[in-house]
Amino acid sequence: MLAATAMRGFAPLVGPLEATFSISVAIPKSFTRQQRNLIDEGKLYPTSKPDIDNVVKLLCDAMNGVVYGDDKQIVDLFVSKVYEDSASTTVMVSMKGEKNGHN
Repeated sequence: MLAATAMRGFAPLVGPLEATFSISVAIPKSFTRQQRNLIDEGKLYPTSKPDIDNVVKLLCDAMNGVVYGDDKQIVDLFVSKVYEDSASTTVMVSMKGEKNGHN
């Protein structure tokens, strides 16, 4: 449903696509000041669930027929999972195609 809203009535993307997934995981409330400092310094990353590959697979399958015809069109894939000072896990997705005129 969110993918359809983001497409704003555009037809599914065609051709080869570049996909970027940015997954932000909430910092656990139990983390110490030292752990939070390590996050700020880029030295501590979320190595717990959700598994990054499972999130990407779920989202790619969910966008089939909505954002693109099929996820086999994705030829470049960029994924990151970081801590963020937020209340929940969030995911930002962007798709870029060569000839379709919109992202």
